[in-house]
Amino acid sequence: MKKWLFKPFVYIAGIRALLAGLGIILITAFIAIFSHTHFDGTLDAHFGADTSLAYSLLEPLSDWLCLVIPLYIIGHIISESSVRFIDIAGTTALARWPLLPVALIGFISVPHINPNASLHQLIQTALAPAVIIQALLALPFIVWYIALLYNAFSVSANVKGGKAAASFIASLVIAEIISKVIFISLF
Repeated sequence: MKKWLFKPFVYIAGIRALLAGLGIILITAFIAIFSHTHFDGTLDAHFGADTSLAYSLLEPLSDWLCLVIPLYIIGHIISESSVRFIDIAGTTALARWPLLPVALIGFISVPHINPNASLHQLIQTALAPAVIIQALLALPFIVWYIALLYNAFSVSANVKGGKAAASFIASLVIAEIISKVIFISLF
């Protein structure tokens, strides 16, 4: 059971993982529209702002691609074995499944976020009990998502130990920066 929760990539990879992962991404995006959940960064989830269908679909797909590319490049550099793009793409897409419950957490009623709010109003909104409850409920799923991502990278690139951890962290930082630049520039 533990393998299915943290290393499903031992059983499913490549195109099957990619198709399942893309399905999960699409379902999560659809739920996010109605729950007012944003995945506007590789590791980010925010609640309360309205969104459109296009934006809701572009966020997770962009986040996923922003992570796949650095993981593939760095995995190719550090791995002594062959690293297939389809394996990195598929396993990282499948690893996004803990974000589906995060989108559902968005249904908890929170104060609407006014884009023109003052700093004081934003702080008040951030400290609202519903927002704190959402954050506490979402945190374990985000941690689980990161653990799955690491295991996806480790299995797909056939790397372990400190070298794998350092490479994974570097890829996450690069992906987060790229995704933020994309969202600030385009959206």
